[in-house]
Amino acid sequence: MEIVTDIERLRKPAELVRQAKDDFTCVVEVADVLLTEMVQHNAQGLAANQLGYDLRMFVMKLREYTPICIVNPEIVKTRGWYKSNEGCLSLPGVVVRVKRPMEVRVKGFNKYFKPVNYRFKGIEARRACHEIDHLNGKLITDYAKNSS
Repeated sequence: MEIVTDIERLRKPAELVRQAKDDFTCVVEVADVLLTEMVQHNAQGLAANQLGYDLRMFVMKLREYTPICIVNPEIVKTRGWYKSNEGCLSLPGVVVRVKRPMEVRVKGFNKYFKPVNYRFKGIEARRACHEIDHLNGKLITDYAKNSS
């Protein structure tokens, strides 16, 4: 699949996923596609809307474990801050210095609609925030004016 690079499409916030039977089947299938595409593109994470799906979900790599999928993610706590350069598959060649939390707590559901609650630190916190920004229609270029 092609990564969405159309800014207008990327600016549209993704829809919450309902726990209906049809959404359940769709979420499992989309999660598998996202994981496959993340590996194919050698990405660290991938939001559903980057592949054209209007679903509030993303996948990301973890250092020590298999990749994870979070449906309807919500950042419930942050701690500390640091700045680092970020790129994005949807914005080829663009690198922006972005201020992100050092630590975040994210709650949501896995692809089977079981509740999950993660605590991410460092680069994993950055990845989660980046993907959640995508789901909210926010891009790294939005941070450019605050990058100094």
